[in-house]
Amino acid sequence: MPDPLEAGAIVGAEQGDRTDLPVAGDPLVALLVTVVEHHGYECRVISDDEVEISRAGRGGPLHMWLTNLRQWVGREPQEEWAAIVSDFVGSLIATTEVDEEDVLDLADYGLIRPLLRTRLYADDFQAGPGEIVRRPVAPGLIEILVIDRPTSLMLVRADMASAWPVSTDEAFRAAHDNVRRDGPLEIESELFDGVRLSTLHGETAYVTAHAVWVGDYPVTGPEGVLVTVPVQGVIHAVPIRGMDVLNAMDLLIKIAWSGYREGPRSVSPNVYWWQEDTPLLLAGAVEPGEDSLSVRITPEFQDLLERLAQD
Repeated sequence: MPDPLEAGAIVGAEQGDRTDLPVAGDPLVALLVTVVEHHGYECRVISDDEVEISRAGRGGPLHMWLTNLRQWVGREPQEEWAAIVSDFVGSLIATTEVDEEDVLDLADYGLIRPLLRTRLYADDFQAGPGEIVRRPVAPGLIEILVIDRPTSLMLVRADMASAWPVSTDEAFRAAHDNVRRDGPLEIESELFDGVRLSTLHGETAYVTAHAVWVGDYPVTGPEGVLVTVPVQGVIHAVPIRGMDVLNAMDLLIKIAWSGYREGPRSVSPNVYWWQEDTPLLLAGAVEPGEDSLSVRITPEFQDLLERLAQD
């Protein structure tokens, strides 16, 4: 069932001068509006992929992006949509109301530090009005600082972090430590046409953070490991061992694109290269063509391929 947070619900966004849009041509949005109003909230349609939910007397409005919800319902027949949307909206509203009652002192870094976590997102991730605390991980990927609450996950905004007596880098280090303390991910391995594919996953909302230190897991080869993060909740990895890397790249491109396209909670279709003591590098940028996928190999990875071919 969809996680309201991962559908892009943002708490406390400011009201803007926007015009409500018609919903008659979009059955999902029309259904969403009906369910939200049934809960006693107002729902303004801002665009095909964004709505705003509010209720007099409560906190600021919620901005919700619908990409992931569309992917969820797209997996099911339309007669099932009402139940999915009803559960989704009910969870979102219940979570929001609990968070409003359990107010955190966001300026108290000593209180917030144990709650800090990170996740990876696409670099065009929509987070509503206001700047969030983010930093680049590799082309197409960013790392976002979040607060892990009992019932929800809160994005850390720049004005919030500016009150803390630590630098952004130190806050990210604390978040990494906390994710690691939560425990390691599970690993499942399968052989596909001679390629050993490892899939990392776990009962945590912060699986993607582990891609930054994927070398801690027994998935690397002499030249590192190829990594994909197609969706939240899973990391795929193949060790780099000689020219077998070509088959590994082909396999990861197919798996990453399939997961990214189908979702939900899509992150990136690209393939990345992890090496010891080196930030993640982009190995191949994946884009859909008219009849097939287009893959742009980066100069850094091309250099590796040429070197391996000479060995």
